[in-house]
Amino acid sequence: MTMTAESTPKARRGVPGRLIALGVLVIASATLCLVALLQGWIRPQTLQEVVGRAGSWAMLAYIFAVIVMEILWLPRMWGLFAGGALFGPWLGGGLSLVADLGGALVCYLLARGAGRQWVAQLLGRRPRAKRVIDLLADRRGTLTIAVLRICPVAHYTAVSYAAGLAGVRPAPFTLGTALGIVPGAVLYPIVGDAMLRPTSPAFVVSVAVLVIALAVTVVAARRVLRDPSPSLSDGP
Repeated sequence: MTMTAESTPKARRGVPGRLIALGVLVIASATLCLVALLQGWIRPQTLQEVVGRAGSWAMLAYIFAVIVMEILWLPRMWGLFAGGALFGPWLGGGLSLVADLGGALVCYLLARGAGRQWVAQLLGRRPRAKRVIDLLADRRGTLTIAVLRICPVAHYTAVSYAAGLAGVRPAPFTLGTALGIVPGAVLYPIVGDAMLRPTSPAFVVSVAVLVIALAVTVVAARRVLRDPSPSLSDGP
């Protein structure tokens, strides 16, 4: 039976309006980030300054500021280092977990449903891109998201948007993100706290551990993302 224009799926009629709106948001936020960095409106110390003026609302201000920073594509490590410097390694790490998960969910929910069927069909014509979609959405969503969070091979905000567009289910996305951000939430605030004493043994040791951890995660990520074995599948 011939498919009429009325029965043609929306995914094939053109770019969905919600996807266009998402694209405008992404471009606008990335542009604002670039301008703010070039003009010096935002610096690594900006978060400490904002939270320092919040008084008794400092912890809530920190969480909100980190979420905004991640939506604006600013480096996640700024928030992690600031958490350690402002609140100490343990409280700072706990607050960064909440903030990072919140920022990831905001971007994911913005992208989820914004024409993901259209995106899947478009990228499905490319074998390599289709494999990435399969890893994210069908086979190993939790593990893939966790690896991408642990290993800095992709921008934190970009992973959140991509997961929403690829159709990753909410539970695997949330679990994978929660698992993947724990190492950074532990290591970076420790380094941030030790940066207040740059000549101390704690600073040298924490930086060395961070470098080693990053190297190990890069190797592990390449192996996991390349291994086609179905034994790591989230489901059938």
